[in-house]
Amino acid sequence: MKKLKIAAAALAALVAVPAIAADTWVGTATYTVGSVTETINNFNTYDFSSAGVLLLDTTVGSLNANGYYQSFVTQHLFDDQLINNPQLSAGNYEITVVANFNSTATSGNTYAVNSGSFSLWLGSKDRNFATDTGFANGTKIMEGTVMSGVGSSVTVGTQQFGGGALQLAITGYDAAIYNPDTIGGGDSIFTLRLNAAVDNGFLNPITQVQGHSFGAGDLKYAADGNLILTAVPEPESYAMLLAGLGIIGAIARRRTAR
Repeated sequence: MKKLKIAAAALAALVAVPAIAADTWVGTATYTVGSVTETINNFNTYDFSSAGVLLLDTTVGSLNANGYYQSFVTQHLFDDQLINNPQLSAGNYEITVVANFNSTATSGNTYAVNSGSFSLWLGSKDRNFATDTGFANGTKIMEGTVMSGVGSSVTVGTQQFGGGALQLAITGYDAAIYNPDTIGGGDSIFTLRLNAAVDNGFLNPITQVQGHSFGAGDLKYAADGNLILTAVPEPESYAMLLAGLGIIGAIARRRTAR
């Protein structure tokens, strides 16, 4: 009974400690490719093209699937506000994104994303979906892992529409590009479309993604998405967490001593 009371008291103290919620990162990025330099001021979101592709390999298990995604950045946003980046818009350089993940069907048309990784690349414009080239080249400016994710889809006739959300951890980035140097993670929201006639002209020539061929049983989606950057928690948040843990320890010691 004493152990149960200690656990209850510790849980109550932990609930009383404010959770460390990552704030949205807001900063600048300066990209240099050859003779072209462009600085993007006060942004927090990368918006990827709606003409992205996701190859889903469903042959790895009855409930599991491996996904391979690639696209490119079309614009930078501060929340929902467009940030001017004329050099990027003119195609004088490009920022591409590649990602892979493992997912598991949960119930009905829902799924959970278990793991994965992603990276952003800066270079001259040379991407080509049909030849599966020009995405993971140039200079890697950011990379991370997929911590978790969920999604769902709905089928209408032969078409399928879906979406999901991912929580990401940033494991590395070029600190010479981003200011302030406080990027810690990210959130990604994406939408998927399968067998829509409007996508045929784009998707049909694509036979592989990241070197993974489109084969029998695989699915090929038109994918749209974004990456919202989050910041490393402030020192004050860590201090509150440590204080909360100290309270828990004190309660446990006092209860045990009785």
